[in-house]
Amino acid sequence: MNAIKEQNGIRGRIRIVTTDAKTGKVLRASPWSSNLVMSGTNTGKDLILDRLNGDDTYSLNITHADIGTGTASPATSDTALQAAVARAAKVTGSVFGNVLSMQFFFSDAALANGTYHEFGSFVDGSSGTGTGQIFNRALFGSAYTKASGEDTTIELDITIT
Repeated sequence: MNAIKEQNGIRGRIRIVTTDAKTGKVLRASPWSSNLVMSGTNTGKDLILDRLNGDDTYSLNITHADIGTGTASPATSDTALQAAVARAAKVTGSVFGNVLSMQFFFSDAALANGTYHEFGSFVDGSSGTGTGQIFNRALFGSAYTKASGEDTTIELDITIT
């Protein structure tokens, strides 16, 4: 008898791209950082399983993301960011192979100057921070400091293996 061994999983990574708000010129890009896909009730992995089982309570569409100032390490049981400050709608999304790539744009006017530490994406969210069901959460590899005249794009890749 042949034993089938699969090593499947879902993982995410993020990076921050900072551009000049007037020219669009890239000022800096962070290295990619890992993030944690949630697994508590009505979050992350649980939402995927619910949909596979025919539960249409949530669409599984990642619609928004929050950026915040919290510094607590992500846990699979998280249901929100520790300290969400601003929210952006998803501006692009594409699938290539087993990777979903998305971008969330925070304009200079929408994101206050300051230091940020955390990010999370949300299923079925609306324009208010913390709305919807959290899908993943991350701490930035290094704190992100946003200055006047800078737009911020957070790139999120989710890979299923």
